[in-house]
Amino acid sequence: MQIAKSELYMRVLLIAFWVRGTWSFFADDMLGIMQTMQPAVSLFFDIIIICMGIVLMTRKIDRIFAVVFVVVAYVSSCTLNGLSVPFFINGMRDFISWLFVIPIINWFLSDPYRKKMFVPVFDKHLYVFLIVQVPCILFQFFLHGAGDAVGGSMGYGYSGVITTLIFAISFYLMRKRMDPERYLASLWENKILILLLIPTQLNETKISFIYIVLYFLLLLPINRKTFMRLFFAIPLIVLLLYIMMLSYVLSTGGDPSQMFSLEYYAESYLYDEDEAIQTYAQELFDIGEDAGEKEDVPRFSKLLLLSDVADENPGHAWYGFGLGHFKGGSVLEESDFFLQYRWLLFGTIPYLFHVWIQLGISGILLMLLYFINLFCTHRRGQKCGYNMHLFMILIFIMLLFYNDSIRLAVMCIPITYVILNSWRDADENEKTDEESGVESANVERIEA
Repeated sequence: MQIAKSELYMRVLLIAFWVRGTWSFFADDMLGIMQTMQPAVSLFFDIIIICMGIVLMTRKIDRIFAVVFVVVAYVSSCTLNGLSVPFFINGMRDFISWLFVIPIINWFLSDPYRKKMFVPVFDKHLYVFLIVQVPCILFQFFLHGAGDAVGGSMGYGYSGVITTLIFAISFYLMRKRMDPERYLASLWENKILILLLIPTQLNETKISFIYIVLYFLLLLPINRKTFMRLFFAIPLIVLLLYIMMLSYVLSTGGDPSQMFSLEYYAESYLYDEDEAIQTYAQELFDIGEDAGEKEDVPRFSKLLLLSDVADENPGHAWYGFGLGHFKGGSVLEESDFFLQYRWLLFGTIPYLFHVWIQLGISGILLMLLYFINLFCTHRRGQKCGYNMHLFMILIFIMLLFYNDSIRLAVMCIPITYVILNSWRDADENEKTDEESGVESANVERIEA
């Protein structure tokens, strides 16, 4: 009965993940009728994750955090900002990844029998997910060109999300298959995982240049021998970084001679038509509501404008403006705050901006507690997977200033899994045939 229940939950989770993670691809470019059903699919996915999270929330720490978050969010939204309860509940969907994904993944990994059943299956699905991105991204690239439309199976607007997922999943699988003592040889033996990174250069996601450096640096073991291994790895990293930067510039129609120009990259983030960020941002702020949705304020400009928003709305810096404003009134009414700052809430949203606007400084503190819980969830006696943790910590830090993809539960399911499953039992080998699907390098050497 225990096994049957575990398998049922696993199948529900996998089906929900695949439906939510591929629906937009078909809805955007292939089957238009699916587009009208997309909000319902997203809502149904959220409901499944919420129900599973509540049922599988066995740890006291998860329950305490959920209660504290709901209380703080409700007071901010309904009591202090006067938002309706339905508006608040709809806004809560942006924080499903905080409340329910960790309990779900931890439930599968916390029990040895469930873990033995779950890990090999989920690893295979992650590998298939990487492969699926290749035809999806190529199709979108040739149809639309490089840009936001190249979001892989996630669909339009998910280019940053799919890039982060590809790197995180590939790094996780590579770590399980590598022999640290044979760095270059192991990279070659698992070159398919490196080749599956190439599509990330077709969607204009500049953060992938940083990801690729972290990817190869943190595949090195963290010990005293790392310096020598790093010495031999640097030429490969430089070569791959050069190839990725060149492919990005060519795919976006840029001039290859400009690919090492700081202005070339800064313009997309800090400037618009060579106008200084301070002038551009302040002009939009002065225009206010009349700016409309046509002006996509650069992401760093939005962070700088938070102080102006706080000055215009005294007291809100501590508790924010409530949950639900980023839903854009697609289902429920638009809030007064959204109508006033529509121009600022449109376009690419850094996650730090996303949290502060809704919950202020209290939300930032809750976010830190969420990250602590994410990276500290393990059983007593397990060893930390430092490389995987450091890789994901650095990615999360960048995402705070890059986009708001952390709010998506469909992204946080594989992200949470690779973090929690990087903890190893004290007597557990770093690589097992059952989990990685390949023989370890040590076994190969013994047989030879």
